[in-house]
Amino acid sequence: MKHHHNEVTAAVERVCREQKANTPAQMAAALITAFLEAKMRDVKTSIALYSVGSDEDGAKIVRQMGIRSNKAIVEMLASACEPVITDRQPVADMLQGVMAGVSRRLLESGAPAEQFATFRQELIFLACGTCRHALRDRQLNGAPRIQITSLTPFSILALAASST
Repeated sequence: MKHHHNEVTAAVERVCREQKANTPAQMAAALITAFLEAKMRDVKTSIALYSVGSDEDGAKIVRQMGIRSNKAIVEMLASACEPVITDRQPVADMLQGVMAGVSRRLLESGAPAEQFATFRQELIFLACGTCRHALRDRQLNGAPRIQITSLTPFSILALAASST
């Protein structure tokens, strides 16, 4: 279990390092792709770990790996060439939560390989919509930065829809 989670976390950390100084939308697309590809590398193990992950030791491992991934995501967002997001922690939390939820839904879909591209595309669209909305507001209002402090799944959907 720890080995699998470590591989997924290492993939997140690696892509976060590689994406430094890119746009938030580029970062989100690369992060989502790397995360989902790492989760899908061994579908049977990923599915099995959801049931094991609820025990005390499993939950501890998931928390530790989540902290590492979160730190990498926050640092990546801080390096964006478009300084859109001033409070990166909730954005990193939201990205992790949405990625985890979508990956679980994908893995439990019964046909993860067939649905992978669609799920990835929709998740990237959602994350990039949030980034585009924040940048557009910053440009329209002439403000140097926009602070995104709390996003719910519903606000993310609304932001994504409004940016099209």
